[in-house]
Amino acid sequence: MILKCMILFLLGAATAQAHRNRIESMTITELTDLRYEIRYDAPPPGLSEFAAPILPDDCRWLPLDTIPQSEVSTSLVFEANDRAIQPEDRIILPWQSNGVLVTMRWRNGIVAREYFRSEAEGIIVRMDRLQAYSGSSWGVARRFTRIGFEHIMGGIDHLLFVVGLLLIVKDRKKLVLTITAFTLAHSLTLGLAVLGYIQAPREAVEAIIALSILLLAVEGIAMRKGHPGPTSRFPWLVSGGFGLIHGLGFAGALGELGLPHEEIAPALLFFNLGVEAGQLLFVFAWFAIAWLIQALRVKPSERLLWVGQYALGIVAAYWFMERTLAIFA
Repeated sequence: MILKCMILFLLGAATAQAHRNRIESMTITELTDLRYEIRYDAPPPGLSEFAAPILPDDCRWLPLDTIPQSEVSTSLVFEANDRAIQPEDRIILPWQSNGVLVTMRWRNGIVAREYFRSEAEGIIVRMDRLQAYSGSSWGVARRFTRIGFEHIMGGIDHLLFVVGLLLIVKDRKKLVLTITAFTLAHSLTLGLAVLGYIQAPREAVEAIIALSILLLAVEGIAMRKGHPGPTSRFPWLVSGGFGLIHGLGFAGALGELGLPHEEIAPALLFFNLGVEAGQLLFVFAWFAIAWLIQALRVKPSERLLWVGQYALGIVAAYWFMERTLAIFA
């Protein structure tokens, strides 16, 4: 039996994390031996989501009125007192984000990049990880695989779409074809969008992703009432069609990083590999827990299964309305 009660766990986190899987980016530039600039695309400092970074000891901010600002990015400059930034120094970003890709531009021309995840204190930028080695091929592969993996695991809407498929498609062979079609489709549009061949408004893409989950939830309810729909008969066509839209959603997240030209190809490859690894891990965990429940001979009540189906639809409907309104905001 498929573990339908797992929906409740997903929905519990959905409302809190629906819009927190956005990837942020930041650039630190070494201006002089003691002076550094931090630039990121965000509202000016002071807003709760983008509060000013917490500097290492013996560092101080320069007055904002001496630093040119723009409407689309925030630039802050700080100085270190009588010493350069050391490898053991840390900059803490008290932001509500899964993580930040930091680009470090050193005066000697070396450019290093690293992805830092959110921790208990915030996002901790460790300067020892922004040395020259982090720009190596291995560093690029490791960094973007992790970004892709964390993006899909934090992207509750993408995982709920997979849940909707798992609840409808019962045949194992059809399920393999369905997941494969979804993977190929979103990989295709992810690549085309990142390479600049296609473009789509982010707000519209996010609204259609929510709609895809809602349609699966409605069909799942209809199927339980004895009225199977197109996903039951042609699951690979449905998953492939909506997978094209989900790929545009992945591309929007990856595009936010402002990828340099020389890193587009490896970033695209390893980001997609990270997404697939996270998706496969989720599906494996779904069936592993389902097998465990079967082995324990525990059967969720019929009422609980109906609650899960309706909860999936309610959350998807809420996201769809919220994101549709954002198009016209």
